Amino acid sequence: MNEQRVSSARASEIVGVGYEGFRSYLKRGLLGRVGMLPGFHAPRAATSDDPSPRAGWQMFGFVDLCLMRLAKMLMDNGFSFASANAVVSQHELWDRFRFDHEPVDRFLLLWPPYGDHIVFEPSELGLLPARMKEAEAHGVATLINLGDVQRHVAGKLAGEADV
Repeated sequence: MNEQRVSSARASEIVGVGYEGFRSYLKRGLLGRVGMLPGFHAPRAATSDDPSPRAGWQMFGFVDLCLMRLAKMLMDNGFSFASANAVVSQHELWDRFRFDHEPVDRFLLLWPPYGDHIVFEPSELGLLPARMKEAEAHGVATLINLGDVQRHVAGKLAGEADV
């Protein structure tokens, strides 16, 4: 949707986390390897899978920012870092954001205790009430409009102050 890339400091502002907290999330492995190519290694060379590959990154794109913002929203709603990161680090969710040319009002439904979740595309919204009822049977369900996350990030990238 937006090819603009921003620095770590600007990314922390867009996501809504202080700079030190943002860097801490990256060091803890926020987003894992989602959206990244697998590492390439020489034959018979020692290999390792860095658990926090974005820790050294200095520039972030639109999809990264959307997923990071979503993780922050989940943590603000009581999900642990590990649970929020498990949701936003899935390639399927990254892929949905990657191909959007404008915000899409798809909904993410999550329920306890482990952050089980389903994404509803606009064409599937008729299924949402029944699934919400099932999710609420496990406790409090959380529903997030992913289009709102995209609008927030796009607005902040455009320089809007109160998005």
